[in-house]
Order: sequence, then C-alpha cells, then structure tokens
Amino acid sequence: MNYSPTKFLTTRQLSRVWLVSEATIKRWADTGQLKSSRTVGGHRRFPLAEVMRFQIERGLGAATAGASAPAAAAATKAETFDARQAAEQFFQAVKRGHAGEATALLLEAHMHGAGLDLIFDEVVSPSLQRVGDLWYGEEMSVAEEHLATSTATRAVESLAASTRRAGAKAGAAVCCAAEEEMHTMPVLCAQALLEGAGWDVRNLGGHTPFFALAEYVEQQRPALVCVSATLQRELEHNARDYAQLSAAARAAGARVVLGGEGFRDAAVRTRFPADLHAETFKDLSQFVGTLD
Repeated sequence: MNYSPTKFLTTRQLSRVWLVSEATIKRWADTGQLKSSRTVGGHRRFPLAEVMRFQIERGLGAATAGASAPAAAAATKAETFDARQAAEQFFQAVKRGHAGEATALLLEAHMHGAGLDLIFDEVVSPSLQRVGDLWYGEEMSVAEEHLATSTATRAVESLAASTRRAGAKAGAAVCCAAEEEMHTMPVLCAQALLEGAGWDVRNLGGHTPFFALAEYVEQQRPALVCVSATLQRELEHNARDYAQLSAAARAAGARVVLGGEGFRDAAVRTRFPADLHAETFKDLSQFVGTLD
C-alpha cells in the first residue's frame, strides 16, 4: 500500500471505506450529521477527525469494534498497512513539528484497519525511540527532541479523542508512570488503547510513587492498574513501596499491568509481580480482551 496521508476524504473514498452508497454519505452531510466543507468546484471534503468521530459513533468501517464490515476485511486491510513506511513518515512529521501531518498519519492508519496496538507498537514507539537515540547521540538538540515529543503527543491525543468509545462501560482503570519516570507517552498510549476498548481511564501522569498509587487504588478501587517505567533507579525502595500497591490492588480486586524497559528483566519481575508484564501494546490489548 502506498501510504500517503491526507487531511480530508472524498465522498467516494468514504463510500468504499464504510461500504455504503455515495448517496448515503451525501444525505448524512446534507442533514448535518457528518460535517464537511466544499472545494471551489463544489465537491465535498470530509476532515479525518470528523470521519473518525462519525465512524466510532455509528460503528462504521473495518477499524471499529462492532463495525458492519466483516472482521476478515479489517484483517486484510491491516495486512496491507506498511508500518515501516508509516513510521518513517511519522518520524519526519514529528521531527519537523508538523502536528497536523502526524495526526493525519495516525488517523488514516486506524481508519484503514490498523489497530491502536499496531499503531503504537510499530509507528509511534519506533519513531520516538529514534528521536531518543538521536538526542542521546547528540545528533538532535534538546529543543528539537522536545518539539518532536510534543508533536507526537498531540498526534496521539487527537487519535485518542477520535477513537474513544463514549458511554462504554468496560470498567475503571488508572494509568501512570512510576516514580522518577517522566516519559509519559507510554501512559498516554495505554490510556488511548483502553479508552478505545471502552474503559473509563484516569491518567495520573509521570513521577507517581507507588505508595501514592496504592492510596489512590484503595480509595477509588479501579478494576485495572497500568504502570510504565523505563528505568529502576531505586530498586529496593521501589520494591518496598510496590508491595503496598500490590496489596491494595488485591484488596480492591484490581488487575495490575507493568510495562516498559524498567520491568523487562526477569529478576526485576520477580520483585514486582503483576497480572501481566507487558512488552508491547499488543500484549496489553490482548490482556484487556480477556477481561471483557
């Protein structure tokens, strides 16, 4: 698939994606249900964000749960998705600070069948890993790294807003980054994935001590707790505080998911037992699927 992001779709393109007639698309636009603009020549153009909103709301398209298109069609479209090309384009967009282009890439990928887990694992994560490597190698300045990260964050936030399943009640969840962990993109991606699956998510952000998270779990009693970390700077200290969180989660009947490089080592995982040590967002997606 020649992956070329656009910010707008035509009536014919929507007809093919949603498997409805062009007359139906025009009727939705004429009645104000689906917002559009007009070209100088009078042709309708539909913004991607509006397309995604309508698609989720109506259950249309291959990428949407409960969509009218068969699951096999979604799988076929996802297989034609060129993640490597999309990752390169996303990297170039965030590097230049082009939030609109980066957002369009993610929205179009999802609309054409790529699940959120695939987008986060194979487009967003490798792009930001590349940004980090360039910064670490002093090939990218601090300001350039901040611009790329901020741009990627805006794109993921837009994708999350477009794929959130309003009114769904899969359960309550809390997501955060561990103490001294300031990388919050994994937390944002986990939030987006869960909200896309119908969870009510509270994002506590970065630098959340385990004892504070334990208190939150005791008070709010969520069904799912997700924590991300790239490093374990104070292993003994963190392990002691984590025991408090683990006990609070058991008492609340909550499942605990730990992810990131900080929890990848087998010895560390022994000190930080969890219902899932996720290595990818696909792992998280499959795990929450068993909780439905």
